[in-house]
Amino acid sequence: MKPITILAAVAFLKVTLASPLVARATCTNIEGIYRNDCGTIGVSESTCSSGGCCWNPSTDGSPWCYYPDPISFSRPTPPDQDAITSWASSQYTYSLSAMMNNLSPAGSKTGCVVAAQSQTNPQYYYHWSRDGALTMYAITLQYINAIKSGDVTLQSTYATLVKNWISFEYGLQSITNPTVSITGNMQDNVGEPKFNIDGTAYTGSWGRPQNDGPGLRTRTIVKFLRAYVPNTGDTSYASSLYNMISRDMSYVVRHYADVCTSGTPCVDLWEERSDSHFYTDMSQRRGLKEGAYYMNTWGSNSTLASQYLSVASALEPRVDAHWMDSLSYYKEMLDVSDRNSPDAAIILSSIQSRDETDPFVSPSSDKMLSSAYRYATQFRGHFQINKDRMAYAPAVGRYLEDVYNGGDGVNNNGAGAWLLAINAVAELHYVAAAEFKIAGQASVTAINQPIFAYYGVNATPGSVLTGSQLSTLITNIFGEGDSYLDTLQYHMGSEQDMTEQFNPVTGYRQGAKHLTWSYASFITAIEARNTFLAL
Repeated sequence: MKPITILAAVAFLKVTLASPLVARATCTNIEGIYRNDCGTIGVSESTCSSGGCCWNPSTDGSPWCYYPDPISFSRPTPPDQDAITSWASSQYTYSLSAMMNNLSPAGSKTGCVVAAQSQTNPQYYYHWSRDGALTMYAITLQYINAIKSGDVTLQSTYATLVKNWISFEYGLQSITNPTVSITGNMQDNVGEPKFNIDGTAYTGSWGRPQNDGPGLRTRTIVKFLRAYVPNTGDTSYASSLYNMISRDMSYVVRHYADVCTSGTPCVDLWEERSDSHFYTDMSQRRGLKEGAYYMNTWGSNSTLASQYLSVASALEPRVDAHWMDSLSYYKEMLDVSDRNSPDAAIILSSIQSRDETDPFVSPSSDKMLSSAYRYATQFRGHFQINKDRMAYAPAVGRYLEDVYNGGDGVNNNGAGAWLLAINAVAELHYVAAAEFKIAGQASVTAINQPIFAYYGVNATPGSVLTGSQLSTLITNIFGEGDSYLDTLQYHMGSEQDMTEQFNPVTGYRQGAKHLTWSYASFITAIEARNTFLAL
């Protein structure tokens, strides 16, 4: 998530080179066939070959060694819905409290959101623009719930938290930071990803700029205003945010088409690579859509609104370019050769950029469902904790080639499953189920036909699911979401604190303690689940 790491190499190529002891045909990773790890990342070629396994060459010393025989699996049986509801309710309460403990902690400036309580191995005691925006989106959902319940006290509490964060972020727009030295434009300081908790610039080496922050920030602010203004009638507060939102959106307009050269880098949400990123494009598009709404509603600037919508439209073919027909999933990065597996960033971008009136790459879209399926199932044979529980939903990580273990080398088992990724997969399924239920039908395409078959519905491309077929699809997609929460619950055990990762071998927690994003992602997943159940 935060550190700059040297990534592992190719792990999910369509065709791999065979080990000398295994026939080439058995080492071909055919699309739709999922492989089982045959040793840990970094195992030597001789060790891999002597075990009769396939060796995937690389240039950085961390190749993939996998069994030639594909793994077989079936859809996990969904857990008891009431049992998940009961556990989720308790975990939700704890997660909200723990997340709020990371807002404006002692020694920080009011409005700061620390990424985690961890201050060593790894050091996450900073404010990240992305994490702050996603966390305050979860707080905004609490504010909306308080409005629905009529709890005036909670309304005040949550509105204050959001406003404090907005003020903190607005203050950051006036300080010079290292991103400015890269682009040469003082207005570009909103592309800086990380700040000290006292509101000063972090000047150490880091992956910058990160172009998703402005869009995510605007998305959260406008989500809050959409609830706050009708509830309070306070249009003056909304109008006062004009400069903040216009500066963020102006940054997106200037940089959305950057080619990500060494002179103008574009670093991803995992803070590792400069490239054209699906997640960033989706976040920018959502921010522009919300920015246009703001300008038309409270900003009194239809010209800017029109500009934002125009750029949002221009981002759509950039997003579409990430779809790989030969792989049947969106690729997070286009211009790298050693990161080919589906990425959790794809799932996160869909649930975070979704809007009820805007179906673009929504969780129920055929390409996103296909991407989610291939992302999640790739992990079935990847971690030992998944090999031990093949009948259950897999614990998922960031991407197959990942090597970062969250502890700067403290644990040598390598990258593990990320709690926020497990939460995200669950949320995507809840939202997809809700979208199909609201639509009252589901169109079958060549892309989603095999995915629908996985969920127990066999249909012909070009047909439209209704009635009992649609009901089966919706029930099973929702159940899949619960299966991922069941996996999360299993590895959580009796504990409720959420770290960054689960160890890939032992299943124990590793990485940053009390990771704010882990809590926020759980909260948004349960909100999506509750929304479906209320339909």
